Amino acid sequence: MNKFHTFPIRIYFEDTDTAGIVYFANYLKFAERARTEMLRSIGISHAEMIQKQGVMFVIRSCLLNCLAPARLDDVLEVRTYFKKLSFVKLECSQSIVRDDQLIATLEVVVACVNLSGKPIKMDDRFRHLLETYESNLES
Repeated sequence: MNKFHTFPIRIYFEDTDTAGIVYFANYLKFAERARTEMLRSIGISHAEMIQKQGVMFVIRSCLLNCLAPARLDDVLEVRTYFKKLSFVKLECSQSIVRDDQLIATLEVVVACVNLSGKPIKMDDRFRHLLETYESNLES
């Protein structure tokens, strides 16, 4: 079984639409928070990347599939899986579940760019942290 990083989310009124279900765009926010916390858990800070290295991660592509509704007060879990790491991008799969029921899936490609938005090779330290984390997940 694949190992993954988990991030819990509780659904608040502000997350829902007039039908009382989670508005689809909020799944993108939940996934972003989960990826950010996954990176933070291994020592990668977005603020540090921008301030010290002049680089940042941006979304190159994202495919969201909404499979079942989430509702007010639900507790969801965002599971983030590594798929592939290259010198300028990171590919992840994310699933959002409620009590092991699949609510949504995302396929995300994150690119490393400089402050002008040009693709740039990932810092060796960040790449090493990601490779180490990835290999620990596989063991």
